[in-house]
Amino acid sequence: MSPSPPVLIDGRRQTGVSAWDRGLMYGDGVFRTLRVEGGVPLWWDDHLRKLGSDAERLAIPCPPIARWEADVGELLDESPGDCALRLVLTRGPGQRGYAPPAEPTPTRLVTASPLPTHLDRVTRDGARLRLCQLRLSEQPRLAGVKHLNRLENVLARMEWDDADVHEGLLLDSGNRVICAVSGNVF
Repeated sequence: MSPSPPVLIDGRRQTGVSAWDRGLMYGDGVFRTLRVEGGVPLWWDDHLRKLGSDAERLAIPCPPIARWEADVGELLDESPGDCALRLVLTRGPGQRGYAPPAEPTPTRLVTASPLPTHLDRVTRDGARLRLCQLRLSEQPRLAGVKHLNRLENVLARMEWDDADVHEGLLLDSGNRVICAVSGNVF
C-alpha cells in the first residue's frame, strides 16, 4: 500500500477530525482544490478569496490567510513540485442536531496529493465526456458555493466505469450545463 498523502488539520499532523465535526456529520463546510506547478499554487489569491467568500455565505469564520499560507508552505516542502492541493474549512465540532454552535470553532484541513495520472493525456488528446443522467438540485442560497456536500457528484460518478470516459457533465433540471462531476466548465 502506498503512503497516504500528507495532511495538516488545524496546522498539525493528525490522522482524523472529531467524529462530531459538522463537516463530517452534515457536509457543513467549504473547500477549494487547486493545482500546484513547480511548488507554486496556481491562482492562489483567487482561490483564497473564493474560499473566504464561500465561508462567509455559510457564516463560517475563515482563518487568516497567514494560517493557510503556513499550512501550505509546510506541506509543499515535502510534496512533489506538481501536485493537487485541497483546502477544507468546516464549521468545526458541535453537538448533535442541525443547529450550528453559536460560536463555532472551525476546522482547517490541508492536503497535498499527486495529480491525476490522466491529465497529461487529456491535455494532449482532449477529454471524453459523458452526459450524466443525474440532474443537480437547485438551491439558490448555495449556488456557486463549493460546499462539502458532494453526494450528487458521488451519485453521478457512479453512473460509469468506462476508463475511456474522463469526466461527466452535470445539468440542472432545466437541462443547462452547470459543471462537471469533478472539474470546472468554462
